Amino acid sequence: MKPQYRYIYFGLALVLFILFVISFWDYSIDDAFITFRYAEHFADGHGMVFNVGDEPVEGYSNFLWLLLLAALYKLGLPTYLCAKLFGVLLTALAGGIWFWHYRHDESPWAWLAGTLYLVAPITAFWAVSGLELGLYSCALAGGLTAFRRRSYWSLPWLAIMVLSRPEGFVIGFVMIIVAVAVEYFRGEWHSRYVLANALTLVFATALIMIFRLVVFGYIFPNTYYAKSGGVEYGFATLLEMLTYFLPLSGLFLAGIVVVIRDRLHDKTLTLAVSLFVVQAIISSLVDPVMNFNFRYLAPFLPLFILVGALVVSRYNTRLLKAVLVVAGLSLLTPYAAVTATIANEKTVMSAQEDLIAWIDGLPPDAVISITDIGRIPYYTDKRYHDIWGLVSEDIGQHGFNPLDEYFRFPDYFVLVGHFDDRGHITLRFGRERLISKCRGFNTTYRYAGISTPPGADIHKFGYYYIRLKKDQQAVDSLMTNHPPTRIRN
Repeated sequence: MKPQYRYIYFGLALVLFILFVISFWDYSIDDAFITFRYAEHFADGHGMVFNVGDEPVEGYSNFLWLLLLAALYKLGLPTYLCAKLFGVLLTALAGGIWFWHYRHDESPWAWLAGTLYLVAPITAFWAVSGLELGLYSCALAGGLTAFRRRSYWSLPWLAIMVLSRPEGFVIGFVMIIVAVAVEYFRGEWHSRYVLANALTLVFATALIMIFRLVVFGYIFPNTYYAKSGGVEYGFATLLEMLTYFLPLSGLFLAGIVVVIRDRLHDKTLTLAVSLFVVQAIISSLVDPVMNFNFRYLAPFLPLFILVGALVVSRYNTRLLKAVLVVAGLSLLTPYAAVTATIANEKTVMSAQEDLIAWIDGLPPDAVISITDIGRIPYYTDKRYHDIWGLVSEDIGQHGFNPLDEYFRFPDYFVLVGHFDDRGHITLRFGRERLISKCRGFNTTYRYAGISTPPGADIHKFGYYYIRLKKDQQAVDSLMTNHPPTRIRN
């Protein structure tokens, strides 16, 4: 293929990416609003807190992204819009970095890494989500491409990677270890350059851990503790996503075989395989939702594509070229899943808007326990208890205990569920069901309404918000006559 055609194809990919962005623009993941609330509280001088006046708890997992949003908010810019715009711009920049680095590479198909990355609908889906994925994608693209050509520009990119995501330091150190192993087998050694990168990673990692220790009292984010578990389901979700890209997954497996057979001889291929596999394992071990639509694997999608492109470039047969074409088309297959997710999210947002309007009418000092702590708390100025534990140190550090959550005795519980045919409340999440089964709960908390999308049938399965109000007299009677035993896991 003539080199100039590569620019044309990349331009077309960029246009398709923009069209996807426009199509998905209304989507924003609920988790992003947690960071928005932290960023605005920090910018307003309240510290790293979710609720104003609380002790600091690291309920976010994107330190540098939070600082960027806080700075923009301090300048008077809207947090929500800035998060989406910067997410899109940084994601496009990441695709451009991958393409520019490989546009004249000796491997004739390596340039597809950045091009097909922008073609994939999940790339645009996460670009508009409000999360730090665009920033993390840039850091990975800039760091790895600079590292490959032994440029010292890798140093700031690696620091950004560490400060953008909690697992960033793991990815950085794996990159260095793999590079050292490859150079050892090839009889090469660039000690000064490798040492500079290693020291940068150590310094950035030490910096963020010292910050956590001083501000929060522990070296890992609270989200690390709160999201642990669900390993089997996490890997199952990952495999489900990989089936969307079945031809590309086959090329990736072939890449693993080549790496093992050649004893790490190909540095680029070995790095791409290693970093993608490590991130896939991390995502699956931490929480199943981390693999939802390739969530934190989205920045690593260029590596997934690159492995397939390098395998095809190595053997360059007609059959493999055909497989690569099919693999590229397979990147479009999650489009239906993405649009279904967005449609479902719009329905949930509709219920959330109804709930937000109701919460705005509550007294200023009202305290609410809730599972969805993103969009709802961000748009309402109230104090919240987080049933999921992301911004609750008690749950994150010590585990969930339904009786402890009941014993907080908030003014309101807002639980997700619907009514069954007999008029009984059916709750969606296990943690909420456990709380509702605590002795005395049905007398101390009374039904106060339900928030749904317009025209929803509350007797059919749906994502509705059931509002329960505390009866203080019932609470006083319970604690005086039949106090429940308090248990700590």
